Amino acid sequence: MYHIKLDEILAGYSLSTSQGSELVSVQYRGFVLQSEGREFIRKTEGVVNRILSKLPVSISPNDVKTLVVIINQNLEADVYINECDVMACAVVSKSVKKGDPVTKSDLYHIHSVNLSDIKFPNDCSYIVLLTNGWDRVFYYDFGPTIGSDDRKLIDYDVNRVLGLGLSASLFFEMFDLSSEEWEKIINTGWFPFSSLTYKQQENLINHIKYDWDMSAIIEGINDTFIGGKDEWLATLNTNEALRKHLNLVSKALTHHVNGDYESAIHMLYPRLEALLREDFISKNPSMKGRKQQVLANHIGTNITGHSHQLSRYFPEKFSEYVLKSYFKDFDPDVESDFVSRNSLSHGSVGESALTLSSSIVGFLILDQIHRYTHFSNNVTLDRG
Repeated sequence: MYHIKLDEILAGYSLSTSQGSELVSVQYRGFVLQSEGREFIRKTEGVVNRILSKLPVSISPNDVKTLVVIINQNLEADVYINECDVMACAVVSKSVKKGDPVTKSDLYHIHSVNLSDIKFPNDCSYIVLLTNGWDRVFYYDFGPTIGSDDRKLIDYDVNRVLGLGLSASLFFEMFDLSSEEWEKIINTGWFPFSSLTYKQQENLINHIKYDWDMSAIIEGINDTFIGGKDEWLATLNTNEALRKHLNLVSKALTHHVNGDYESAIHMLYPRLEALLREDFISKNPSMKGRKQQVLANHIGTNITGHSHQLSRYFPEKFSEYVLKSYFKDFDPDVESDFVSRNSLSHGSVGESALTLSSSIVGFLILDQIHRYTHFSNNVTLDRG
């Protein structure tokens, strides 16, 4: 660890181009990935080089694997270079035992990161640089030391932000989807559900992005689900929020296994709205949960409150999916070629839409609700 003193206040990064005396927006807080290209270099190069130039020894940027800089009000700073043990608190997608190897596919997201118990005082600015394989993540917050009148104290858990950045780096190919690509995915009636493995999620997304035929991957997802159906039902039984619906779900699953997708869909889809409503009411006991948009918004924001949005849970996108796909509206004058809660309830669904694909999607939506309610009802987090 080194102790240095900066020559001037670091205010942030300009978000626009301007000439002298013109107003400019400055971003003083955030993070950026090396995999994002020029933006990473632009933000790290000047600041990190300035820090390294103040050290009593010569250190090349190429030799920096971890960097933590805590900047005090008087511009004195503590600099930690390659000294931190990086310990992550992660949400896993399967049960693990102490000593088990954990792979990328076993994780939903990195919840938080601890750097050798280094503290981040709320009245100090900081810089953090972490390495993830061939990628790097650069974090910064200059708000606390901008100036006495304009300073912005840290009002969040820095360790959770570090987890957010590592999650973005770890699953870059998924979290880098554009709004247009997400719209295309949701319009298919499918979603990278959390019950899918990382590889299945990745394959599904690619099949939709590139307009590949999806029949084989859907059949594979269905075969995997049916193969684990008994264990899945047993898992649902451990979730008190879903337990009273288990008998009906089991009957619907039997219809699905037997190829009677029409019966499975008619039995299951209305029940999904009941599950969404019950979870909403459990958090808002004075309300009735009659508005579908409110139910859709709640299921994602509730889990985000216990974690963050960059997760293979895809909480914010699942809320959008529930609203635009599960609650998709219909034209009463045209036979619908899709299954949604509304088209089904109003008898607008054509027989051709009552397929294996629509049926298995219903069970995967239910599974997603199960995972969300189980996580939000059983995980208690220290908010700092």
